Amino acid sequence: MYHRAWSGLLGGVQTGETAFDRVHGMSVWDFRARHPEETAAFDSAMAAIADQIADAVLAAYDFAPHRTIVDVGGGQGAFITKILEAHPHLHGTLFDQPHVTRRASSRLHQSAVADRCEVIGGDFFRSVPANADAYMLKWILHDWPDDEAIAILKTCRSAIQSDGRLIVMEYLIDEPNVGLEGKLMDLNMMVITGGVERTREEYAAIFGAAGVRIRRVVPTATPIAVIEASPVA
Repeated sequence: MYHRAWSGLLGGVQTGETAFDRVHGMSVWDFRARHPEETAAFDSAMAAIADQIADAVLAAYDFAPHRTIVDVGGGQGAFITKILEAHPHLHGTLFDQPHVTRRASSRLHQSAVADRCEVIGGDFFRSVPANADAYMLKWILHDWPDDEAIAILKTCRSAIQSDGRLIVMEYLIDEPNVGLEGKLMDLNMMVITGGVERTREEYAAIFGAAGVRIRRVVPTATPIAVIEASPVA
């Protein structure tokens, strides 16, 4: 389905429409919901990628100060499983669409962390589980234009504790001729979801619009950076 979407690249550039939507007649989200076999393949691919970058993120960012963490849009739970394995004191919540979390439950119950990880289905544009002290968004915001990304951040802002942390993992677009991976992913987001990769300044702008501020950006050994933010009083 993805290679067909790329055939609509030129039309998308000319019209501003998302190429995937033009080619398939629906958004990638609707397509996956209607084609469970495609969703299963996508979720498996995301789990494999999460396994690849999890060690680098855990080596760069210390999750130990947190007690409860919600993985918003966490797919099959590969990433939060790694975090809970590394930090036995942590309790987690895996939050994603109901048709995704139904498949994630069995994976988590095969791990040694199932008793410390609740699985909840829902819509992150409406609400996320409340009162955790950390909320994690891994490769979520880049799927969406600014208005939708701000809406997701506002949902997390309304749920997080006043002294909590928002932990975002994304590419950061760098200066020209630096950071090829992020720029290629930016093009891919334009074609598939209508989303966008952002610079640090662009992230600061959408965070500010949602009532949170960047505290620090932590690089990893991969092209992915960890952006830590906190609620604005």
